[in-house]
Amino acid sequence: MMKKMMMKMMKICKTSLPLALSALLIGSGALAAYADAPGEADPGAEDTALVEKLLSSMTLDDKISQMIMPAVRSWDEENLTDLSACPELEKALRAHQYGGIILFRQNITDAGQVTALIEELQVNNLKNEKTNAHIPYFMAADEEGGIVVRLSDGTRMTGNMAIGATGEAAAANAAKTGRVLGEEMAAAGFNIDFAPVIDVNNNAANPVIGTRSFSDDPDTVATLGEALMSGLSECGVIGTYKHFPGHGDTAVDSHIGTPSVEKTYDQIKETELVPFAAAIEDGAEMIMTAHITYPLIDDEVVFGDGETKGFYPATMSKKIITDILRGDLGYDGVVVTDALEMDAIRTAGLVPGEEDSTEYRANVAQKVIDAGIDILLLPCDMNCADAVSFYDDYIQTLAAKVEDGTISEARIDESVTRILKLKEKYGILDPDQYAADEDEIEHAKEVIGSAAHHETEMEIAKQAITLLKNENAALPLSTDGKKIVFLGRQKEDAYTIRYALSQMKDQGVIEENVTFDYYFDPSAEEDKLHYTDELRKAISEADVVVGLTKTYNLGALEESSEQYRGIAQAIEDTHAAGGRFVLLSNNLPYDAARFQDADAILLAYMGSGLDMDPTERALAGGNMGPYNANVVAAVHLMFGDGTPNGILPVQIPEISISEDGSLAYADKILYERGFGLNTF
Repeated sequence: MMKKMMMKMMKICKTSLPLALSALLIGSGALAAYADAPGEADPGAEDTALVEKLLSSMTLDDKISQMIMPAVRSWDEENLTDLSACPELEKALRAHQYGGIILFRQNITDAGQVTALIEELQVNNLKNEKTNAHIPYFMAADEEGGIVVRLSDGTRMTGNMAIGATGEAAAANAAKTGRVLGEEMAAAGFNIDFAPVIDVNNNAANPVIGTRSFSDDPDTVATLGEALMSGLSECGVIGTYKHFPGHGDTAVDSHIGTPSVEKTYDQIKETELVPFAAAIEDGAEMIMTAHITYPLIDDEVVFGDGETKGFYPATMSKKIITDILRGDLGYDGVVVTDALEMDAIRTAGLVPGEEDSTEYRANVAQKVIDAGIDILLLPCDMNCADAVSFYDDYIQTLAAKVEDGTISEARIDESVTRILKLKEKYGILDPDQYAADEDEIEHAKEVIGSAAHHETEMEIAKQAITLLKNENAALPLSTDGKKIVFLGRQKEDAYTIRYALSQMKDQGVIEENVTFDYYFDPSAEEDKLHYTDELRKAISEADVVVGLTKTYNLGALEESSEQYRGIAQAIEDTHAAGGRFVLLSNNLPYDAARFQDADAILLAYMGSGLDMDPTERALAGGNMGPYNANVVAAVHLMFGDGTPNGILPVQIPEISISEDGSLAYADKILYERGFGLNTF
């Protein structure tokens, strides 16, 4: 127990890591055999000797497995939350010396459960009887904050674009965010966060990055990415800069297709590569790739059918990973792929083999390894017996490629050495820290989603809310003799709105004459627009209507979409009745350009978590959970509780409408980066 606590302290303090770790490793059981080399005056040399000894003990199966990080979201269609309840998976994970495991929301029900699950996974791994190495896992998750969170009890934080909206305080807020996320992940037992996103969101039509980006200004992204990373590092969590060489200027989601960036190398050096170059200069330890093609930079290849010509995604490109990332930018840290199960790789027919076959996926892995990448993230979900067999065949196929010289074993050793050095640096290699411990579970419950973390979250949220427009004295709102209607996008938005309103009622700021309705019903079989006679009547009687939007792409703003129809009709009906309309943009701020008829426009930069009632969770004996603090802060601000301080972290262009009704972002800028009204 004492030794385990020492390791935890080292992870948090990160003081004299190599020397302290070497001392612990020499006394540890499973790794003691690798730590008996004569002492070195240079601690770095001692660490290198330790890694070399460990590497020399590994079989080819061990080495290849160390480069693989599967997911275990479920087993036979049941969410995997308790490893001991799934002996088949326990045995399957012990069959190979996997480098790590990535967990998702399906694996996490609460703070205590996920802490116990991670302990189970680590302990089970150390029982592997087929290896002499016994190398503990990288335990990873995508805990970016904002719209991408995994900890069901955790603190959501505001998201990167909201951090960027806090102006001069943004760097400090990014570091605070990193510390909150890092403390919660470390408490659960995670040692890798696949964050921060340092993509430059310089394409307003981007459907997958959006508010996950700090800004469309590369220097701002660089500064804030490094600041968030510093917070993670303070907590002993390995951060991951993503998605190299940049996913910001795309209009396709690589989960479902293959985006292409039509830029030259000189052009991306001025934008996309700026944050990565800065991160590498600052000592980046892990970088994740993007499944994006760069036709003006990369070399053309012949795809798997032997006829089609095209370009590999950056994940498979030696020119982009070895020549540019490792060569031109001088990066020698760990590189991990984005998930290989994504359609930009899995269904694109890039290499020989039938889709989803072992042949196809192993041929992809060969190209990935040859490109210079170290970790193969999520070739497939290990969710059933067939998936277990796939991994057995996958590793065996890759081993055969090494044995016949198709893949160089020296290349494998290069990646495994990087992985082991990073694990050694962060104290991950010591096996004694992974025994189950009730104190750690209780500690995780105290840290994850703590009141202090939520206070930090709300402080940042209040600074982020951006006021773009305020005509006809629309804001601040008052219920003194006034009737106000909140128009949610969906019925579930009521949870967050009513939580914010109840806070102000308790404070005596507002009275009871506030009602809630919504305009979009996803469960409807035909037209999903929920614009009822009752809603129309409520709007006609209202002094002010507040309408919420949740925009992820231009499709949500087309005339046929329920969101556009609902908001446009509400604005028209509100003005016809002599009322004022306030637009509350919850996600991408670019929808402000579509609804210029609104009297006031507020930006909250957050589209997730509105369906969570933090009061109900707290009363049930839990914590507030990852609710939407941004919208709560925006509602408070509407009623004059505070003053608007946020500024735009991105340019908002005008939206043009073609003759066929399709939309596009125009070259003309409607609101400049840095704009924001700071008074009502």
